[in-house]
Amino acid sequence: MDIFILFSSLLVLMLIGVPVTFSMGMAAAFYLTVSGQLDMLVMLPLQMVVGLEHYGLMAIPLFFLAGAIMTSGGLTARLLNFSRVLIGRVPGSLSMVNVTGSMFFAGVSGSCVADTSAIGSVLIPAMKKEGYSPAYAAAVTGASSTVGHIIPPSIAMIVIGVMAEVPIGSLFLAGALPGLLLGVGLMGLSLWLSIVRDYPRAPRRSTGREILDATVSGLSALAMPAIVVGGILFGVVTVTETGVLACIYALLVSLSYRELTLKSTWAFFVETSQGAGNLLILLAPASFFSWVVLNTGMGDQLVDLIGAISTDPQTVMLLVIVFLLIIGCGLDTLGMVFIFVPVLFPAVEAVGIDPLHFAPVFVLCLGIALLTPPVGIILFMVTNMSGAPLTEVIRESLPFFLVQLIVLALVAYVPFLSIWLPGTLM
Repeated sequence: MDIFILFSSLLVLMLIGVPVTFSMGMAAAFYLTVSGQLDMLVMLPLQMVVGLEHYGLMAIPLFFLAGAIMTSGGLTARLLNFSRVLIGRVPGSLSMVNVTGSMFFAGVSGSCVADTSAIGSVLIPAMKKEGYSPAYAAAVTGASSTVGHIIPPSIAMIVIGVMAEVPIGSLFLAGALPGLLLGVGLMGLSLWLSIVRDYPRAPRRSTGREILDATVSGLSALAMPAIVVGGILFGVVTVTETGVLACIYALLVSLSYRELTLKSTWAFFVETSQGAGNLLILLAPASFFSWVVLNTGMGDQLVDLIGAISTDPQTVMLLVIVFLLIIGCGLDTLGMVFIFVPVLFPAVEAVGIDPLHFAPVFVLCLGIALLTPPVGIILFMVTNMSGAPLTEVIRESLPFFLVQLIVLALVAYVPFLSIWLPGTLM
């Protein structure tokens, strides 16, 4: 079967250590060679260029830049301070601040890795100082950062929208309620664990002046996701144009706080170039890989294969989720997006699953993959930040993993959570 040749060659290349960037292009070229379709190889350079010229892709470096500007300009600290005021003196207040801060920062950066780096570098040392175990501090930071994948503006949703040809604005709205549900679930678990383990409260109540200052500075940062979603919702600007507005707004707010320096300005441009470059360099060979899948009938083969197993949408959804969770243990999330979006989205749509329903499910699976060994990048980031043994961090992460699975099941089998907002507002 053609699809077996393509994906088995891709798997072999990745197992021997070939980077995903090159594995996709090499696997597609190998398949065309052994199947006698050498004439299609001439499309390789063209499709790589076509894959990068989509107008919507310009939003990726722009949102990376906006998040980096706000971090360098001191907005992360202000968001966390606003979260502290909002949470108050509940048991385990810092762990709750961790989750709330990640939800707020997700609306600024659109990236789980940026969320982990910004929030973890501040809160993991603070939690350790207040008596939380290093492993728990790492676990709650890692789990809460996964909301960055789904709360708009989401970099993952932008890539999915481009590759699956689904409106990006609708995808942003489709991820909003599932993202909030995940955040609330993680906050509930954090509160329960804090009560059971008698984690400390905030040392004192905030004064009225502190609450006012924290609210003003916090809302100035949170206005950015409102600009992004509002601009798209009312049809005033495109997703790419909202990226430009986000950068301008982030720069103006950061300059008003006078925390930007020449050194930090250079640093966030370097950070943006690296982050966007790592993502976009994958897209060129992924475009050729997707073109081969679509133009050799492999998509139809997969639809037929799934149809032979089951035509029930709920059964197909379960099979796809199990497949993604297993694959996520051994493949990085970017690889999962570029390899499986062009294959799975047409296949699930063929059995009656709305792409706006499936996209949040897919992204939630990506978030879980970020925390599962052996390649869970966020798992290793928070472990290094906390200094805790990896086994202890994994053990502390299990309750949060359970919450993620529950939210995943709800989003998968209650389509209303995903499709209501885009259906109502777009």
